[in-house]
Amino acid sequence: MPSNADLSIPALTWTQLTTNDIGAIRVTNISSGAMILLKATVGITAPTDRDGAIPLAAGSTWAADLTIAQVWPGISGANRIWAFSQDASRASVSHA
Repeated sequence: MPSNADLSIPALTWTQLTTNDIGAIRVTNISSGAMILLKATVGITAPTDRDGAIPLAAGSTWAADLTIAQVWPGISGANRIWAFSQDASRASVSHA
């Protein structure tokens, strides 16, 4: 996945927003009404629940001024970000 892209998030499916290890990310929910949940993991295994997920309302941005370690301090080594939505959604993503 490029480091700057608009990504589709299918309904009811955890979708990885990154394909490499990252330390920070900017995500904008570009959907018209669907809320997106964001969650960090270590490695490429998708989350199995929504515990600790951060909601991102339509039109909102999660800025890259906080590292993944700051946002999810309880997940040692977190390096991948996933998105989940009740409805099909879209997100604009940028990361290094």
